[in-house]
Amino acid sequence: MSISPYQYQLLTQSFATLKPNFHCFCVSLHTQLKRYELEFAMPSSPKHLLTVEHSIQTFLSEGIALLPQQSALVDLITQHKLHFDALKLSEQDIAVLCHTMLETLQLHLGRQFTLALRNAWRKALHMFANIIKSVVFQTSNVVNLQNFRQQKQQQLSTLR
Repeated sequence: MSISPYQYQLLTQSFATLKPNFHCFCVSLHTQLKRYELEFAMPSSPKHLLTVEHSIQTFLSEGIALLPQQSALVDLITQHKLHFDALKLSEQDIAVLCHTMLETLQLHLGRQFTLALRNAWRKALHMFANIIKSVVFQTSNVVNLQNFRQQKQQQLSTLR
């Protein structure tokens, strides 16, 4: 899965819009996340939240910049594996984070959050989520064609 140049432009422009008020964005995101039962360990002290906000902003900024080069994005996420491990994220937590990110983006971008921008963010978050799951949980959504054929042949032979 890749991102188009137009989607990349939409992402970078919308993130640039969020940067000046990123603290407000994070407060809204944190408020949205409180509605869900999450397994991950989210810091609650104001001092830690500011540190996390800065880390999130830096990670998103670098991640968005690397979206066109997925191998470099995988390297970035791999570098942050210890942070993801420390959060004790579950696969369900990742799905909730992506969903609440979209809700919070819509809230903060208002009329700028067009269908095209929503689709760009949805695709980018999907890419992030898949790579994070791959790095943290060693899972993959890629099907090896040879393995798939072998499984089908085994299933057919057991039916006979």
